[in-house]
Amino acid sequence: MQLRSIIAAAGLAALASASFGQIVVAEYSTPSMDRWMYPFNFSAGSEGRAALFSPGVLAGFDDRDAQMLVGFDTNAEITPGLGRLRYKVLSATLSVFIENDQAFWYDPSADSIASSLPSTDPDYVADSDPGRPIEVWACGYRNGYTAETFGETEAFGGVPIVAPAEGARNVFPALLDYAQTPTDVSRQVRLKQTGSAMALARLFDESNAELAPGAVVPEGTEVRFNLATVSSANYVYLQHALNTGLVRLMIASLEATTGGPGGGTGGVTYPRIYTRENAAAEIGYGPQLSLEIAITCDADFNGDNFVDDSDFVFFAASYNELLDARCDLNEDTFTDDADFVIFAAAYDALLCD
Repeated sequence: MQLRSIIAAAGLAALASASFGQIVVAEYSTPSMDRWMYPFNFSAGSEGRAALFSPGVLAGFDDRDAQMLVGFDTNAEITPGLGRLRYKVLSATLSVFIENDQAFWYDPSADSIASSLPSTDPDYVADSDPGRPIEVWACGYRNGYTAETFGETEAFGGVPIVAPAEGARNVFPALLDYAQTPTDVSRQVRLKQTGSAMALARLFDESNAELAPGAVVPEGTEVRFNLATVSSANYVYLQHALNTGLVRLMIASLEATTGGPGGGTGGVTYPRIYTRENAAAEIGYGPQLSLEIAITCDADFNGDNFVDDSDFVFFAASYNELLDARCDLNEDTFTDDADFVIFAAAYDALLCD
């Protein structure tokens, strides 16, 4: 029988134990840290709003130029240090809220990187719908920084590839490979890099109804990311984050700074997000994270405290892919014969112990 523990995000309830078969539900009404990641943010960590935009392919500036870093420390509610494989993400939702009003269009669909190229580029492809999606990415670090050491007030970046700030940020939206090696996608358009965000946002009004694609977005709209159905590499990233107790995510968009509702004749034409420093966060408009995590044995991939046929089906799919590290039981970045031997022993035992 599983033990279900509901744990307050403020950490006022008892700490979760590390027993197998436990499901921990944690609700975080405010982040541990957030930061507007913009090279000309001179109030690092204290801005009340974070704009998300692209200047286009402009030398000296990243394509995803204005980003938002959000971080949640989960170690009080979800016991860290048990090993990456013991954390099974049953549900995970990140929510932030729109601070500006009627400034951009809702686009829930993935847009080709080619549609953000200059129209004179031979690879340019016109976008078929208005707006750009709001994205969330894993975080990568450079210049010696890590999730443990990069805080709200740390230096934005080091020496830029192109002055004043291109390719310099110390924490960046990362495309992960099977070995969790991060590639900075801040310059993804001009480099014509392939690869997709961890998740794209869906937008909801105050009655919890999703906005219609193409709608102009009102203030207070919820920007919601489903993190439980992400790709293999991003799922592994979340497991590592829970193991360290530090969930760090980067929100970004390729929404241009001109051309939004009103034709870009004036005003803001891109989304702005409430940060935890904004007074509106006190009434529910700050960044939020909701987690449902099963703490169980390594080979119990669906988190039901048994290693059975449903886990075998999951393992077989990862085994066929080889580089799907969700079932990498010996942590060598591959799911192969060595992992099958470990899985078979767990399958014979059936019940996690």
